[in-house]
Amino acid sequence: MGKTFRKRSKKMVVNGAQFLCVINEFPTNEFVNFKVYSSKTSYFEVLFTWEGCWHFIPHMPSNCERLIRYAIESGWEFSAEKKILKIEQGDFLIDKLGLTNCLHSSLNY
Repeated sequence: MGKTFRKRSKKMVVNGAQFLCVINEFPTNEFVNFKVYSSKTSYFEVLFTWEGCWHFIPHMPSNCERLIRYAIESGWEFSAEKKILKIEQGDFLIDKLGLTNCLHSSLNY
């Protein structure tokens, strides 16, 4: 099965807080962009290589949750305005967080 290329968004609740995940998978972009907004001005952004993204499904709820939890544990102050955390090379997170391409995986993070 091949990947579909598009921009997707998904609302998530993690630890009682609401987030909006926006995943940009357009082939004209150099990287796959995963961005999570907690407000209009605060967000967490991680860039994955195309090769890395073939190993997991960025928009899968458990992967979104793992990435959000990682950002918070890494110091992202999501509840404050104008707080931004960026990771330019995010492929290391695929193995570190156990991001998966299996739709039936459990959340072990």
